Amino acid sequence: MAKSGFYNIGYITDARKSYAAEIRNLCGTYIDYTRLSSYVDAQWQDKKDVLFWDMDFNQLTETDEGIHYIMIDTGYKCRDGGEPIYGGFSSNKDSGDLDNSYDWSGIWIGTREMILKQWELDTGDLNNYTYIRDYQAIARTLNIYCHKSDSKTEWEAYLQKRFFECRKMDMVGVYETSFKRISYFPLGLQSAGGDELWALMDANDKVAKQKWVKLHTVTRSELLQRILSMICYNLGIMYFSNSNEANAFLQQLAETAMTENWTSANSEQPCDILRSYICHTIYRLQDEDAQADPGAPRKIDEVDGKIYFNSGLLNHLFRQIIIVGTKYEMEKEIPCFGTHKFVLMKNPYPYSESDQEIAQVYDGDTYKLPGIAKFFDDYRAIIFDARLPIRLNDRHIFLDGVERKRLPKYAEEFKACRDNESERNALLARISRDFDSALERAKLLAERNYRLAIPQFWREAGTIQFLLPIYLGELEEADQPHCALALSYDDTGRVKYYRGETILTLSMAYNNARLIAKPDVFWLDTVVPAEKETVKEETGADEETD
Repeated sequence: MAKSGFYNIGYITDARKSYAAEIRNLCGTYIDYTRLSSYVDAQWQDKKDVLFWDMDFNQLTETDEGIHYIMIDTGYKCRDGGEPIYGGFSSNKDSGDLDNSYDWSGIWIGTREMILKQWELDTGDLNNYTYIRDYQAIARTLNIYCHKSDSKTEWEAYLQKRFFECRKMDMVGVYETSFKRISYFPLGLQSAGGDELWALMDANDKVAKQKWVKLHTVTRSELLQRILSMICYNLGIMYFSNSNEANAFLQQLAETAMTENWTSANSEQPCDILRSYICHTIYRLQDEDAQADPGAPRKIDEVDGKIYFNSGLLNHLFRQIIIVGTKYEMEKEIPCFGTHKFVLMKNPYPYSESDQEIAQVYDGDTYKLPGIAKFFDDYRAIIFDARLPIRLNDRHIFLDGVERKRLPKYAEEFKACRDNESERNALLARISRDFDSALERAKLLAERNYRLAIPQFWREAGTIQFLLPIYLGELEEADQPHCALALSYDDTGRVKYYRGETILTLSMAYNNARLIAKPDVFWLDTVVPAEKETVKEETGADEETD
């Protein structure tokens, strides 16, 4: 079948195949595909109205050498201002051959100035430094951190400018060990909790022009935690010589605490749930201490060379379990940070609050026990209101969900059609319909069981989200949910509602929910095996774990 329209000019990447929707958003009218293709074909054959530029954005003519960018009129105009809407292609080489469609890829949709600005951003220093497929997720994260609603183009322009400034100030750092490399730079922004925000990039293992890949937004403390994990084996601030030491500590903590199964059904790692719980409990305690008033008691306390913190767990006698370890300071030279001192704890041990090691330090009156991690101030914040509507970010929810393998029900279908635009869009439309139906059923269940939607803490925003089970089958009683949907409460406008943020696997949902409390809902029953009387009886008192 002969190519027509934009497909006759060059290769249209997966990220740009929704160009008709972009034209419709700008012009506000129905798009006639046949008319669009015929108009573009006529423009391309004549070429007198086609616009050309070189790599430095100097405008050229059709007969000039060094053409790197081309822009062609779509025949549609913007509803605001009446400016022509163009489609743009860039060459895969320094100079493309107009007669060879393999030399060109696109397609960017917008006015002349919009597309030129996007091209300038795409050729900026940051995009040559790290491979970023799409700025949409980055913009979404930054808006959450900074309580803004800026567009992805605005955030991309900011990041490009900030990266350029950091390069001039020698503030783009690289930290590497024998097995890991990362790069980072400060964003000049702060989170809602007052922590500095940084951009973090991973090493690109593929042969490509960019040495780095992706761009994650992290707080200063999260970046330093990432670097610490490259230096030594640790669980939060707890230092271990190796993974066996860490596993032994987790097993001891599990045996000390009230009976609970801390290992997921399909996990190859012992105590994976407890590992996640204790690490994120420490992170929350650190965040609370960082935000506390100068004279307030510290939740990670330091007394006479030892560090104390409350695990949030109880033992079999309903006593609080306090983790105690020897203070250990480790200094490291870190680019952009200079000499940084990590304050850690060695040889951590789980004590009961009634043990001598705790009783001689905390009397409960003058010297109170370190407090547990707090995730909310008002218990109404963890009650799901099934009366409120739910709105989904469709593209993020569905496309991101299948690409990140969080929707296994559709994994094989998506794999088969991911390179076919029409088939992929048809699958995403069906997933959307399935979700609409599943949400209605989930709301019906939630109206009849207030515990169905379970809370989780969203550290980036410092707020509570709700996890709602999503049944994509026909009968809830005959099947387990296929995934969980994370919902954020939004009361910033006239209408209060829940906004669907992301899809989680059931294991992810259990781990996240366990940070606040042990999930006591039927739909997560299969994540962990049935509990036995004690962990010792389950593993054997004298057996060692790998």
